[in-house]
Amino acid sequence: MTTTPPPANPSAEQQRQPETSGKSPQFSSPPLPPEAYPTYPVYSGGGGSGYGSGQFGAPGVRRNDGMGVAALLLGIVGFVIGPCSILAIVFGRIGLNRAARGEAGNGGVARAGFVLGVVTLALWVLGMVLLVSRH
Repeated sequence: MTTTPPPANPSAEQQRQPETSGKSPQFSSPPLPPEAYPTYPVYSGGGGSGYGSGQFGAPGVRRNDGMGVAALLLGIVGFVIGPCSILAIVFGRIGLNRAARGEAGNGGVARAGFVLGVVTLALWVLGMVLLVSRH
């Protein structure tokens, strides 16, 4: 009794179905040893050194500073409560300085808070002058 050899080009369905004879499927080659896998450099976290660190891996992450966010919020609140605009100016200036040194990444937010603080303080001073000149 002779068996016929399998076709040279099996159909796609025959390729998808593994042979199951009660055993677990066998790989065609043994797994690679651990030293054969590629390794990737790891970022060491250089303390906010930014993109110019000269190391491999992910670039440094510049965290956002709370001073810029506080300045923006106080600048908005300054439209209702005038003295908050003074704090918005102070916190905005501190946030701008930290962003310029590279310690914070939200210089635009700090600038917006600073400008809002100046505008709201000017409006409050103008309102007080007009109120006093009326009486």
